[in-house]
Amino acid sequence: MAYRHLLVAYDGTSEGDEAVLAADAIARASGTRLTVVVVVSLERPSRFVTRWPRQTSVWNDVLLDQARADLDRAARLLRAPAELTFLFGSPSQALADGAREFDCDAIMLPARPRSRLARMFVRDRTAAIRRRVPCEVLRPA
Repeated sequence: MAYRHLLVAYDGTSEGDEAVLAADAIARASGTRLTVVVVVSLERPSRFVTRWPRQTSVWNDVLLDQARADLDRAARLLRAPAELTFLFGSPSQALADGAREFDCDAIMLPARPRSRLARMFVRDRTAAIRRRVPCEVLRPA
């Protein structure tokens, strides 16, 4: 099936690399527009024991630097032109909002981890995303 605009969720892992490469192949074959996103969940200042908020700006800078590095890595994998951007918030909600904002007709998620051990520790968000979007949710084969 040909898509007009594909939103690619990238997380910097080898499974994310597979998603970018699969989306790149679709884009080159059918002229699909690509938007590659990295979802960043920023830390909010919390109030521990005192009433004063704890500072999280340094940790958020680290998260943003990692997200920039992930986008750079995704850009090196692509041969088709693509928009690269960040989305903020919880992954399932941010991807759903991003798909609506960018008018995407499909979302490409990273492949499921191959090993059983890795699958035990990685939360599968496919069902949560499918409930929130009217478009197709894909994974590389």
